[in-house]
Order: sequence, then structure tokens, then C-alpha cells
Amino acid sequence: MSGIVGIVGDVEELEYRLAAMLRRQEHRGDHERGFWVSSFVESRLGLAHCGVVVSETEENVRQPYVDEELQLVIVLDGDIYNYRALRETLQPYGRFTTDSSVEVVAKAYRRWGEECFQRLEGVFALVIFDRQSDMLLMARDRYGVKPFYYSTYQGNLYFASEVRSLFAAGVPLCLSAERWAGYMLYSSYGPAYSTFWEEVSQLPAGCLMRYNGYSLSEKCWYSLRDDVLALMANYSVDEMQFMFATELRECVNRSMADVSSCGLRVAGRVESQVLHSIAMQGKQRWKVHTFTGDVDNIGRQPLASPVWVTATHALNELEEMQHWVEEPFDGCETVVRTAMFRYARRNGMRMVCSGVGLDVLWQDMWDNAGIRHNYFHRHPLFSPLLAQIVSRPSYEHYFFNDADNMRYLELFSERLPHMLRFFDRSAAEVGVSVRMPFLDGHLVALSFALPLASKRCRKALFEHYIEDYHQGAVEHIETMSILPLWLSGGFKEWVDDALADLSRSVVREWFDMKQLEALRRAFGENAPIDAVLLWKCLSLQRQLGEM
Repeated sequence: MSGIVGIVGDVEELEYRLAAMLRRQEHRGDHERGFWVSSFVESRLGLAHCGVVVSETEENVRQPYVDEELQLVIVLDGDIYNYRALRETLQPYGRFTTDSSVEVVAKAYRRWGEECFQRLEGVFALVIFDRQSDMLLMARDRYGVKPFYYSTYQGNLYFASEVRSLFAAGVPLCLSAERWAGYMLYSSYGPAYSTFWEEVSQLPAGCLMRYNGYSLSEKCWYSLRDDVLALMANYSVDEMQFMFATELRECVNRSMADVSSCGLRVAGRVESQVLHSIAMQGKQRWKVHTFTGDVDNIGRQPLASPVWVTATHALNELEEMQHWVEEPFDGCETVVRTAMFRYARRNGMRMVCSGVGLDVLWQDMWDNAGIRHNYFHRHPLFSPLLAQIVSRPSYEHYFFNDADNMRYLELFSERLPHMLRFFDRSAAEVGVSVRMPFLDGHLVALSFALPLASKRCRKALFEHYIEDYHQGAVEHIETMSILPLWLSGGFKEWVDDALADLSRSVVREWFDMKQLEALRRAFGENAPIDAVLLWKCLSLQRQLGEM
């Protein structure tokens, strides 16, 4: 678990600003902090890193990592799962002085150039300064598990693992009206490069960006579609089904192989229980600490420790969120998830495994793009002004049918990137690292290659895997809303105050005041309401609370 920050440009007090950026994210690990500043073209470059290595098999090397022989300076946030195999491959081409993944990245880049990213298996956001060519290179993993935000404010380049680190450097703190309007009206998290803040962008998943001191250029280094077509051309459906079942098991074992302990939250959703089943049957099962407790009825998992998230816990988390949350949060589940991370940290778990990703690979919710983006479009709560700020989202089509195009949308632009950003930020806030084994490049490509014929095939494959490999692993736990359990603990009063604050805020013109008052009154009287709509309003109010 770590964080990276950097500044490039003609910036006054660059070292001071760099330190301020790093302090803003010291919760990501303050055991190792390092700074490196140098000239760059006609300006200056500063890099900094904070963190601690979770892996027990990797040497904890101070970053920024400087390789004088290769003339490279690197900061890396993430885990390179195959760094030992790459190290063996690269051994004949240069002398290694450490047992660290960051040195492997340096040697790989000097050997293969930008093609090296295709060889990296894992999750990462990294910056490479090539002193030979005076080129700054920034890259992000295939699915954007690790965040990378940047800003070109006033002609300078700022980048960091967290948005608020950019604000600490002087980038203006200002909500993006366009992005928030898109979220409120269309439930859209926006294009892959956008954020919920003005002046702040993000490097899309599977992309790299070059900076030569004068201009930025961006390109995709990873293509899911190419991987899918290669699988379809070279393997039969039966072969790919076997490969998928094998890869599911291997990616779970790989994610836990290098740590001494691993927290695993067991919930009612299928992906969490598949992860639990594989982990408990694997060689690392002695490392796994299971716990449960969320919006599900939690009395059915005898091997998991129950964690009760009371109204008091929920209110405490909501009060803290305004100080660190960087985009919308989605209801009770995200509040509970943060409470679960906090529980894991208190009980000595520095790493938590999550099944997130598997549900997206088989998701059927948004096969119809019209349903995906029209849910709140004409809701009377919102004023006509809000509709003028943003238009209905549109996205490119990379695959042969709507179902797979919508899955691609959810994977690279919408729901999953949002979840990953929130996972990273909430886990880092409490000092926990999160790994998502099902977001494995080979596994994701297989999931797209197998079901191109029909949605039914996708569901059949999933059921086949569960039945043949994990009989009895998945319990159909009856779910229930945790919200009614919170209402008697002060939650109702908190929501009332939050909605009242929203009606007096700088964005009050986005709402029909009569409708907002009706929502507030209905919640207070326990009348039926749209819970998604309520949480949208609460998310916006929390963001405004820190401004």
C-alpha cells in the first residue's frame, strides 16, 4: 500500500508543495517516505512516494527508486505479481542489486521500452523519468485498480494517487457541475478520463501518458478486444471453459501467496462466496481471516466472524467521509464497506481480498443501454437547469452485441472504475490494502470470449463452474435492507439535517425545492421513497460539506 505524487513545471516552492501533497496521503503508509527533485527540460521535476510493502517476499526499497546505470527514476504504487519470473528473464541483461518489483520495472522498461507493460501482471500506477531522453512516462494497469489523477493547472503538471493531494499543491478545489449533473440525471460516472472535480483528470485504465516538458500525449497500451479475438481464434469453447475454471483458482491463490494474513469479507453475493470457497480450499487457507456483516442477513456463515454495523457506526463513517471522499458513494453498502475495512485494520489485517469484478463479468442488469442511462432523466426532483448542464452519455462500441458493449462500458468507464476508486480511497483511509483477484487480465478476456453467443451461455458457464467445482459453496442468503435498522439510532435526524443543508447550498438551483422538501418529509415519516435517489442527494451534500 503506497501513494505517489509529482510536480513538473516552473512552480514556486516546489519542494514545499511536494511535501504538502505527500502529507495529504500519508495514511497510505508513512513507514517509507522519499523525495527526488531535479531539473527537467526548461523547468523542474519533483517526485515523492510514501508507503509500506505488504508483501512478505519482496524487499522494501525506498522510492523514488534511482537506477544510475540505466538513468531511470521510478515511483510505483501497486503489486507486480510476476516480478520474480520477469527478474529471471531479465537476469542475463543486467545486474540486480535488490529483490524488489520496482527494480524489475526499471530493467524491463530499459529492455523492452513501453512494450514492458504488456508483460506486467498485477495492479499498478507508476511514473518513469527517463533521464537519457528527458521523457516522463506515466502508466496505469489494465483495469485501473490503482488510481492516477493529474492536473495541468496554470501550465504545470501535477499528479497523485489521490485527488485531494492535488488540492494541497494549489489546484483549485471545485466540483465539476457537468459530472455531478451526469451522475444525478443519468447515474453516469462519466468518461474514463473524467473526475468529479474541475481541473482534475485521470489517466484511463490500460493507458500510458508521455510528457516531454512541452506537451502531453496519451495512448492505450492494452486492448481487451485484441485479447478476446486471440482467444476465440486459438481455442475451443470447451478449452476456454477449462482455462477459466483453472484461472479462477490460480488468481485467488496468487493474490494471497506473498502475505502473512488476508482478510476476506463473506457476503451474500455469489462472487464473495466463490472467493471464500476457493481461498478455503487453497494452500494459503491458514492465512485467511473471514468476517461478515453488511446488508445481508448474516447468521448463516459459521466460519465468519459477524461484524455489526450499527447506526452509530454508520453516522461516524458518514461524518468522516466529507473529509476524504472524492466522488459519490452509493448507499448503505459503501458505508458498510468502509466500516469493514476499519474492522480488518483493528484486527491486524493489512490486506483484504475482495470478489469485486466477477459480478461485472456476468452482469445482466444493464444489457439495455436505455435503461442504464434513463432512470432519473426526467425526475421531478431535478430542475430544468440541471438538464442543461449535461447531455445523455454516449460511448463507443467495441464488440458485436449490446450486452458485451454494456459490459465493456461498466468495466472501463462506469460502475467498476467508480467502485475501484472508492475501494482504494476508503481502504487507504484506514490503512488497509485491497486486492481483487478476479480482475485478472486472462480471466476477464476469457469471460468476454466465452459468452459472445448469448447471455444464457454466460449464466450457464457460471452455474456449471459452481456446480462442478464448488458444490454447496454458495448459499442463497436472504438479503434485507440495513437502513431500517439504522433509523432508530439517529440516522433519520442526520438525513433530515443533510437534506436541509442541501436546500441552502450553492447547488440548490439544481433542485425543485418543493420536491426536495417532499423527499425530506417522506423519509422522516417512513413513507416509501426511492433509496437510490436519497443516496444521490446525500453524496452531493457530503462533498459540499468540506468546501
